[in-house]
Amino acid sequence: MSDWSAGYVTDIEYLPGFYREQAPALLDLVCLLNRLEPPDRSGKIRYCELGCGQGVTALLLAAANPEIDVWGVDFHPAHIARGRALAAAAQLDNVQLIERSFADLAGAGSRDLPDFDYITMHGVYSWISEENRRAIVRFIAERLKPGGLVYVSYNCTPGWMVGLPLQKLLSSYAHSVAGGSDRTIAQAIAFLRRMQEAGARPFADAEIVERLEKELARGQEAYLAHEYLNENWTPMYHMDVARDLAAAKLVYAGSATVLENFPDLALTPPQRQLLDNVVEPAFRETLKDYFMARSFRRDVFLRGARRMSAAAQAAALREIRMALAVPPAALRRQIEVPIGEAKLEERLYGPVFAKLAQRPSTIGELLDLPEVKGISTATPAELAGMLYGSWQALPLRRAVDAATQRGVLRLNSVMTQRAIADGKTSTPVAAAATGSGLHLGFFEVLAYERLAAGAPADADALAAAVWQQFAARGETLRSGGTPIEGEAENLAILRREFAAVLTDALPIWRQLGIA
Repeated sequence: MSDWSAGYVTDIEYLPGFYREQAPALLDLVCLLNRLEPPDRSGKIRYCELGCGQGVTALLLAAANPEIDVWGVDFHPAHIARGRALAAAAQLDNVQLIERSFADLAGAGSRDLPDFDYITMHGVYSWISEENRRAIVRFIAERLKPGGLVYVSYNCTPGWMVGLPLQKLLSSYAHSVAGGSDRTIAQAIAFLRRMQEAGARPFADAEIVERLEKELARGQEAYLAHEYLNENWTPMYHMDVARDLAAAKLVYAGSATVLENFPDLALTPPQRQLLDNVVEPAFRETLKDYFMARSFRRDVFLRGARRMSAAAQAAALREIRMALAVPPAALRRQIEVPIGEAKLEERLYGPVFAKLAQRPSTIGELLDLPEVKGISTATPAELAGMLYGSWQALPLRRAVDAATQRGVLRLNSVMTQRAIADGKTSTPVAAAATGSGLHLGFFEVLAYERLAAGAPADADALAAAVWQQFAARGETLRSGGTPIEGEAENLAILRREFAAVLTDALPIWRQLGIA
């Protein structure tokens, strides 16, 4: 570890990633679902991501929300350098990435920064020291506006209790052998396997070891090192996080895992009845984690929670315009919820999905469909939550102007080019109409990059262009790790996959402002 690391893994960079729960549109919805006013959007909006890594989330949000000024803060100079290079390549002028520690931010270190409407941090709070957590709280107290919002995700207990001996073993072993974190985490996992085979009781279930080995096989050493090797790895109870943030006058608002905001989907009737008798909010919320199978929380807090009337909540939710995020053929009636599975009522969601397949519509328009009105008892909160929480439809913020679309296309072109150059099988891209982003799979990345370069939306033309790139690099497609031999077979696969992209994905991209 280097002296400036404060116990955090710094010898290898953290993986770039986009985390959709940090998007202002989703965070606003969490507030509305819980009858709380979201941050005021009438003036200039400022957004700050703490621990931004290579800045991918900050950059995508900046491109998709040009009216928002975005700051990303990270103490790792390599992360900031990479993020700045990406911002420059995409010509983004509403994002600033700054190299600063959390200790630097507290007090005088934040005087050159504005007050923020949103402050978010993903995968930070339970991986840093108590001193750094206190610094974050001081920064929030000094720089979050009244009515502002904080998003914080963290490993939580009691769900992570079974992982405590696992992390302790991996971290201790990795620090006892020589080499970089990417090598020592691999050695530690191999030692864990030997411990499990020798009968170590905490690891009697081989499934957890197999999961770690699969991550290694996928080349996820950086993720595993940053997840397990930090010196200050501390899963936390919600009520302890809530107590910390109360020092900055923050109040818990809800979960950014949307479906967790619906008690009927998160808890059984006996569990709800038991918790109804618990008065203290933070303790009651903590008790949910004793019932729910979650080891990771995505919490939303407000500084000055303003309660809405039921009528005001319904009116605000009815105005949200939704658009499909998946092709109509991929829409599901069975969705995963915290307590298992739920079935979407056909007499409601049949007409709703049919309408959304035709065009984007507001929640109010969907509830007022003749086939729905007077038949279904669904509320605006239920419909918005189920559509968004199942990630089958996303809210559209506004009509996208030409300048915004050009900025998104520049960033997305850079993102797909970089993914191909780095041999990645997926990449996130910005979606201008949603103010957020989406992840593209392997063939979608290949197709998007060529379309952005001016190739026609034709499967044969795309296949020929991509195969020419592959051949120039001496590469082929692979199946199960085995190279696919022959130009004809490679072209046939590319044509088939690109035809599906053009039929299924491209219309969604255009609707969401991705392409």
